[in-house]
Amino acid sequence: MNRAIRKPAPDTPAAVTASAPALGEAYSEQRPRLRELTPYLALMREHRGWLGIGALLALITLLAATGLLALSGWFLSATAVAGLSVAATQAFNFFTPAAGVRGLALARTAGRYGERVTTHEGTLRLLASLRRRLFEAIEPLSPAALQHAGQGELMTRLGADVDALDSLYVRVLIPSLVAVCAILAAGTLIGIFAPTLALVAVIGLVLTGGLVPWLAWWRGRRDAMRHQSSASRLRARLLERLQGLGELVIYGRWNEELERLAEQQAERDSIECAQARRQALASWLSHSLLGLTLAGVALLGVMQMAPQTAAGEVSTHIGELLDGRLLALFLLAVLGAFEALAPLPLAWQGLGRCLSAAARLNGVQANTPAAQFPHPSEAATPVGHALEIEQLSVTHGDTPVLTELSLTLAAGEHLALLGPSGSGKSTLLDVLSRFHIPSAGRITLGGVALDSLDEATLRASFAVCPQDTHLFCASYADNLRLAAPEASDEALTRMLERLGLGDWLARQPQGLAGFPDEGGRSLSGGQLRRFGVARALLSPAPIVLLDEPCEGLDRTSAEQVMSAILAACEGRSLIMITHQPLGLERFARLALLEAGRLQEDATPTTLSRDSRLARLMERTA
Repeated sequence: MNRAIRKPAPDTPAAVTASAPALGEAYSEQRPRLRELTPYLALMREHRGWLGIGALLALITLLAATGLLALSGWFLSATAVAGLSVAATQAFNFFTPAAGVRGLALARTAGRYGERVTTHEGTLRLLASLRRRLFEAIEPLSPAALQHAGQGELMTRLGADVDALDSLYVRVLIPSLVAVCAILAAGTLIGIFAPTLALVAVIGLVLTGGLVPWLAWWRGRRDAMRHQSSASRLRARLLERLQGLGELVIYGRWNEELERLAEQQAERDSIECAQARRQALASWLSHSLLGLTLAGVALLGVMQMAPQTAAGEVSTHIGELLDGRLLALFLLAVLGAFEALAPLPLAWQGLGRCLSAAARLNGVQANTPAAQFPHPSEAATPVGHALEIEQLSVTHGDTPVLTELSLTLAAGEHLALLGPSGSGKSTLLDVLSRFHIPSAGRITLGGVALDSLDEATLRASFAVCPQDTHLFCASYADNLRLAAPEASDEALTRMLERLGLGDWLARQPQGLAGFPDEGGRSLSGGQLRRFGVARALLSPAPIVLLDEPCEGLDRTSAEQVMSAILAACEGRSLIMITHQPLGLERFARLALLEAGRLQEDATPTTLSRDSRLARLMERTA
């Protein structure tokens, strides 16, 4: 069935009133917890191959980089010492460490390239799976659960919120794992030669890699969450306002919207400034701790350094003495480990952004469809297509929309449903399509309760054309064949011609093989509405539900569309909502809704002279 998401009014918050928790729940003071990431971490198991290889290559790259710095430092210092005498120079082995330096350099380069390829491939696959699951969670939700959400809000969930989680693996998990291994590697390397220096180095590295990121997370998590929420609201509002740019300009509301957008942008900019200050503070603290660690290692190393002879040999002393040639190795090993720790404060400061996005996505996936369908093996089968509505009541929140409505429609009968805006006409079609769940009453189709039908049977029973028609990014023919997959091009062309779209089709360079602009914007409002009617009429469903099919059309076009509808629905049941009392005498039944209640229900020939429907027919005769 053709169904479009309705946009909210310009002053309506971009929120979705779905089953709890609300789909569009705005940022609150309650901070998302780390458990919000549990579904995302569980999803990583599906791609553990790519992610695991990426983590392994990241560790190899780290070890190669740290080893390269350490070995290069030792090689340079040892070479300098060996150059003090000819004998030491002849005895020194230059080739083995040189080969080690070249090997570690190649390993670091290859490891870095492989790590970037595998981690990004794994992340992209992970995000694709997350988007698929998110869409699968949104897809079964009824339009009643989505119609109050702007398209910008939904696009933000599918786009920006999912993208926010790409940093969790690449910028938080992998760097944190690498940092732990870097501390262990540096501590082990130094500890082999100087346990005391290793203890000092490990303490400094743990403070740099543990305390500073934790402080960045603790101090910046609130702003990170606020930034994610503010950016999402700004993006959603901007997309929605751009879609209604024409109306806002015509009615002089665009400048006002620009001011509101500028205020939201200023709010986001202030949050970014606060984050930048915290990032600078964390960077200063990290480098300060690095300087203190290097100074401590260097000072203790000098204090423990063993004297050397003129030939470059280390003299023998009692106690723990350090070969001076190893001091450069220790210092560069600490620098190599710090390279792995440096990204952690920024990554952990942005962890709140990941948590906020995860909480919003979990809120979407926690929603359950309001309409539950029985399994096909347990579903009932209708006998015929007679429709009966008994004492139907529908509420939106606490607001009653339909109240104790009773109506019948025999198989093949045509009913025109009239009434002012807000009287509940469109809601009635939503209830018949099970997009809304009634609060009271009963609906039967072919003697079977509507909620006893499986979804396939229900969808095959109704062809629906709502007020808003959406065209997908497919050819015109494919858009029409959504309702009739087996329809030929000739059948599609005939239907469009009957609805007055023959001239429009003839002007299309590729005809039915052409593609519309996004959402069907290449068509005028009347053309788009008739295209939706054509899609509904092509469906073989025995019951056709049309919502304002002639809205926005001139009288001649409306009469042509009306004739095409009645001809195509011959032998089928029809409920047509209309504001225009045009061609009412051609319907078997007329009904008038007002304030959610059925005011009149009669045939054109049995209407009393003082009825409102009779007066409407007289004015349009």
